[in-house]
Amino acid sequence: MKVFDYKILRKLLNQVDPYRYTFIVTVLISILFSCLSISRPLLIQYAFDNYILSYSSSGLLNIMIVIFILLFLEAFFQFLFVYKSNYLAQKIIKNIRDQVFSKILSFKIAYFDTTPTGQLITRVISDLEAISSVFSQGLVVIFGDFFKMFLILLAMFIVNWQLALVSLLFLPFLIFSTFLFQKYMKQAFIEVRKQIARINIFVYEHIIGMSIIQIFGREKKELESFKMINAEHRNAHIKTVLYFSVFLPIVDVCSAIAMGILVWYGAVNAVEGHVTIGEIIAFILFINMLFRPLRGIADRFNILQMGIVASTRVFKILENNTNIDLDLSKYNTDLCDLDGDIIFENVNFSYNQGEPVLRGVNLKIDKNKTLAIIGPTGSGKTTIINLLMKWYDLLDGDILINNQSVSNIPNSQLRKSIGIVLQDNFFLADTLINNIKFFNKISDDVVFAAVREIGLESFINKFPNRYNYYIGERGSGLSEGEKQLVMFLRTYLLNPSILILDEATSSMDPVTENLIQRAIQKITTKRTSIIIAHRLSTIKYAHKIVLLENGNIIESGSHDDLMRLNGKYANYYYQQFIYH
Repeated sequence: MKVFDYKILRKLLNQVDPYRYTFIVTVLISILFSCLSISRPLLIQYAFDNYILSYSSSGLLNIMIVIFILLFLEAFFQFLFVYKSNYLAQKIIKNIRDQVFSKILSFKIAYFDTTPTGQLITRVISDLEAISSVFSQGLVVIFGDFFKMFLILLAMFIVNWQLALVSLLFLPFLIFSTFLFQKYMKQAFIEVRKQIARINIFVYEHIIGMSIIQIFGREKKELESFKMINAEHRNAHIKTVLYFSVFLPIVDVCSAIAMGILVWYGAVNAVEGHVTIGEIIAFILFINMLFRPLRGIADRFNILQMGIVASTRVFKILENNTNIDLDLSKYNTDLCDLDGDIIFENVNFSYNQGEPVLRGVNLKIDKNKTLAIIGPTGSGKTTIINLLMKWYDLLDGDILINNQSVSNIPNSQLRKSIGIVLQDNFFLADTLINNIKFFNKISDDVVFAAVREIGLESFINKFPNRYNYYIGERGSGLSEGEKQLVMFLRTYLLNPSILILDEATSSMDPVTENLIQRAIQKITTKRTSIIIAHRLSTIKYAHKIVLLENGNIIESGSHDDLMRLNGKYANYYYQQFIYH
């Protein structure tokens, strides 16, 4: 296993490009900071050899003033370095996070079918924080530490090459230990990131499904499951702590032995006049300064290692090609409004290979007419909508609107022309009116007029504060039927040329259903409409009804036609309205 994935490292460095000026300034500050640090041992050596041993107080005072000035400058440059490196990190991470979330928004629905939500949350939040540390505490700091070590080694050989060789006896062993340490740390950090993702997925899913957990009395069982996952996360972290616990004492022991050998060798040679006291003092300081960055580099490498692991996961998202095609040059963008006939031509589709959902479906939906689709669960009703909306790619056959294949229509134009009310609802933790507008720039008066037009004043008036009623997170202040009415209003306000209602009355009480049925009859007038329903009362007045079974259309016609046929549709009708 490689210590680093240099391809990922290069990709990270490419993210610096928009901020190259800040990056260069930060590196220069790091170089100046290193130079100032190296000057102190040299000045202290000079003070010992020229002033302290000769008892020259005036010269010692002057050099001490210089050392204090350099210390203040060093502190100032350290402040600048910390500020600039963190500033750079936050700029880069904001840019990457924007890219990642933009990419997630562009993914096709099929991507989310196989990717846990908690995993994506981990990528957008905690993984990017790990990458942030690469720039604030990793790359530039490691460069500064290496540059400082180079200057220290250069200064040591310039001052006394014999003492330098003696001081560096254990350096090869330390370098080998560092690389070995990083190899095992990479494996440990991969496991840490994996366990963090597992915790995020588990917590997200269980908070969202808390009511189900409590209904089935699963609190203790799920707590035990969480404890197991949390324990594995702890064990992964403890492994990194173990490696640290082994490596850091090795650095300290090598530093102490090197210093002891240096003092012994220096003292012997000082007696013979080959080494000065100032040189011995300078080398003691040099050894401390040399081994301290080695310890620091181990820390920085760990940060870099964790960032590389996190970056690998993030770049997998950025390089994923399952996104929606946003290249408009390949589409026919000179289209009139999509308000013509909708035709399905021999459409075959399956979500999983070898498990067909639609089998050669041929279907025409006339302009400004209402088509109803019924059938048992799993017959392919919602799949027809998924393909029309281009949430999934067609495998075989074609879908035409205004004699234009949907594959030649830009997604933005297609979805702007189609209004859809789904079974699944999404709500903001906000007021009722803001949930009705749902990010669209619509005036309050337009909303009020729409409510009056489709006869939903009684629905609005029953809430405290009416339109300003706060519905809570995920629409907790609304019933399922009320949520669908809000979704219905959202869609109506967009004034789409094509309307789709997917089980729009599946969760409604009789009063609410009556409201929505009157509204459906109003807004489907002079609009191409598709209604998917189990309740046949919703679709009784549709111009055309098709019955799906196992991905095939087995009956088609108006309500009266199908009743006269006395087939499966008639059987469904009798079951709902006569036997019940």
